[in-house]
Amino acid sequence: MAFEIDRYAADQWYRIKAELPADRSLLRAWAILRFEDDERRIALPVSLKGRLIELLPRPAARHELIIQIDDERGPLSTNGVSVGVIKRPVAWYVIWRRVLRGLFTLDKQNVRRLGLGFRKLLFEPFRSYRILGTLRYHFPSPDYTAWRKLYWFYPDAMTRRIERSLKPTQAFQSVVPVLVDNRQEGGQADASLNRQVGVGTRVIELATDDGKAAISGGHDWVLYTRPGQVLEHWALAWFLVEAAKHPDAVLVYSDHCSLASDGTPVSPRFKPDWSLELQRASHYVGDCILVRASALAVVENQLGYLPGAYELTLELSAMTGEGGICHIPAVLWHEYGQASDVDTGVLAAHLQRHAIDARIRRDERGQVRICYGVPANPPKISIVIPTRDLLHFLQPCVDSILARTTWPNYEILILDNQSGCEATLAYLQSVVSDDRVRVLPYDHRFNFSAINNFAVDHADGELVCLLNNDTEVISPDWLDEMACRLLQPGVGAVGARLYFADGRVQHAGDVLGPGGCASHLHGIIEQDDPGYMNRAVLPQELSAVTAACLLTYRSLYRELGGLDEVNLAVAFNDVDFCLRIREAGYRVVYTPYAELYHYESVSRGKDDDPAKKARAQREVTYMRERWAEVIERDPFYNPNLNYAKPDFTLGKYPRIDWPW
Repeated sequence: MAFEIDRYAADQWYRIKAELPADRSLLRAWAILRFEDDERRIALPVSLKGRLIELLPRPAARHELIIQIDDERGPLSTNGVSVGVIKRPVAWYVIWRRVLRGLFTLDKQNVRRLGLGFRKLLFEPFRSYRILGTLRYHFPSPDYTAWRKLYWFYPDAMTRRIERSLKPTQAFQSVVPVLVDNRQEGGQADASLNRQVGVGTRVIELATDDGKAAISGGHDWVLYTRPGQVLEHWALAWFLVEAAKHPDAVLVYSDHCSLASDGTPVSPRFKPDWSLELQRASHYVGDCILVRASALAVVENQLGYLPGAYELTLELSAMTGEGGICHIPAVLWHEYGQASDVDTGVLAAHLQRHAIDARIRRDERGQVRICYGVPANPPKISIVIPTRDLLHFLQPCVDSILARTTWPNYEILILDNQSGCEATLAYLQSVVSDDRVRVLPYDHRFNFSAINNFAVDHADGELVCLLNNDTEVISPDWLDEMACRLLQPGVGAVGARLYFADGRVQHAGDVLGPGGCASHLHGIIEQDDPGYMNRAVLPQELSAVTAACLLTYRSLYRELGGLDEVNLAVAFNDVDFCLRIREAGYRVVYTPYAELYHYESVSRGKDDDPAKKARAQREVTYMRERWAEVIERDPFYNPNLNYAKPDFTLGKYPRIDWPW
């Protein structure tokens, strides 16, 4: 990750400076040192505000320095870049200033994980300078192989630490059965199963004839795996340590990665915490899981056979709920070849077994799609649309609902927040001729939360859809898709997939933490981009979804007090509401199959004057205080991923550590 250079004591240094566009979701800057027979490409750190100031030692050999800059759309001009040459004393002053400031800013755990102790500072100050530069908002994602060697190396003392951590845990047997499911792949168990540190194992090959396994001896846990998987030698110990922390857990899963043909770990799959909808559609949990032996026996008895990992995970979830499944956000195993896919026959049988009305098909991308059934008497949905003038947005929004929506039972409530445009007023007067539309005047200053709360108080529907006036329906079954998911057990809110006018994805769910408070997952991506682990195109539980298009129960909305009109009058009120829904024990679900355009908060404008900036800062401060725990660790965004922004690239460093 750090720039390799032999001449720390170079007499001359390059100082590269630029003020780059601050409105880009991605900025990448490179310094290229081109020699006669060699070339070095060096990443340059850029701040959130687009500021680039970086020092590089000037090689003594003849060379050419080239600066390259690009954003999410391609190359940018380098006309505003300046390159100067400074003397060694000035360079070391700048280097020491950044290093000392960084050491006092970072907490002790991060200093240790980054290897930035005072010894490193004393003997390798430029390397420390470069490492701190990688923490800037815009910096290329590190190479996984180098990242892994840097942060997950295994010193000899680690074995003793593992043994000490397992010794007090009396609940575990000294030998853990390892059940190798070779019914489909065939082959033999990997030798890594017999090299687990601190834990003895007994490998059981699952018979191919009857699909059953005899696991005796009063064991607490069983490791479920299959041929082609290689475990880290500390994997089972970590599984057991995590299981000991959660006495109600029946299943523990971890992150994993693929193995190249030469055995090199590649393509890590850093997973979210438990998401029922994501597991149903993708089997993201994987085929190496730790299962409580008693729960495994119950499932086997109920089914009459021992299921594969995909079916077993679904059945255990149905048995215990969300609290019974734990996730370790660390790569504990690796896999040759392709991961197993969803067996639609198994999924259909599972849904039928649990009386879930649904049909299964493949969508246009080839992903498994569950279409939940529409109830015989569809509940009425009140679609709430606050507005003030801007008829060129409001009319396409309302007209698209009336012309395209297939859900049979709905009303539109337009909240008129002091519109003054004659054309808008004329439209509002005419549109109520449709008996599906009502206009409610809201003659008070703009407060997005208060307007929606007022509307819900006057709504007739059992369900309420909060909808921005700058949206436009794309998929006619958008409301069917959202309502049928909301009506599933335990769901409290459902959000949609939203696009900018140019087709790029504006919203595929929200995340807390990366970027500082709350942000849209993935950032801005192209319409055909499936996202990391296909998460932009798969239904899943999340911490929050945007109220630009959000469906919930009117009763739940009122029970929770609606949107917070005191602390969050304009921004983050939807995120806060979703977090309170989850706090009350309900799930928040994103679906990619309800599609609308969203022209991005044009009604309320930008936070560009002092009063608006002060209000925005107060709202951010409130969110950081109220939801500090979620901001620190959003369960649906892996702590190994980039925390500067939620783009699912590899983090500058892992935000977790060894458990012992």
